[in-house]
Amino acid sequence: MPSASEIKLFRSLKDKSSREEHNLFVAETPKVVSDLIASGLYAKNIYTLHNCTTEWQKKYPQLNIEGVSNKELERLSLLKQPHDVCAVFGIPEENKFEQQYVTLILDNISDPGNMGTILRSTHWFGIKNILCTQNGVDIYNPKVVQSTMGSLARVNVFYRSSEEIASMLDERTCIFGTFMDGESIFTAEINAPLAVIIGSEAHGIVSLESLVQRRISIPASNNNDRPESLNAAVAAAIIMSVVSKII
Repeated sequence: MPSASEIKLFRSLKDKSSREEHNLFVAETPKVVSDLIASGLYAKNIYTLHNCTTEWQKKYPQLNIEGVSNKELERLSLLKQPHDVCAVFGIPEENKFEQQYVTLILDNISDPGNMGTILRSTHWFGIKNILCTQNGVDIYNPKVVQSTMGSLARVNVFYRSSEEIASMLDERTCIFGTFMDGESIFTAEINAPLAVIIGSEAHGIVSLESLVQRRISIPASNNNDRPESLNAAVAAAIIMSVVSKII
């Protein structure tokens, strides 16, 4: 049975300030928790429904796994509908940035769902590094963690100022920026090393516009009834599917 202090800590980790204070974050659902364990992240506490506890203890005998009732899981969980297991993980130390063929740069992505989907797509397309402006959503936000579906620990994410982001890139890097009026990504010449900037959902590229060397876009159909723009996560996935060919 989790103590009152354990429940209080778990629920406090929905806030960035508490995550930074304790250097912890939360994850829920069997798939996400299992994938994070498999990626090597430290699981401080795992809480499972009583009917699942023995299975989890056999699978992870070295970990601290505690059985809870449905009511206790509901008290812990940050989800509207809890799913059998939730866990507290340690936030890992930041890796050293080593530039690869393609680097993704996010300019003030604020929606947790979009951030999680972008992380998952980045993992899918084999891109190792994401540089984020410091005012973007935290990757350890519970909604981001759930949206990544376990890809969280497979991609290196660095939060930096605009000036620091510029200084981290090799001087030979070609920097693409995504705009509505840019050159089509499907016909653009793509060479490594490459960096691609994705702008925010509401404002596009703002703080990093001075870094852009080439404006690119995803051309729409000729249908006059099309939407004004693409969701940031969808746009990022389309662009990564094209530029990942140089990896």
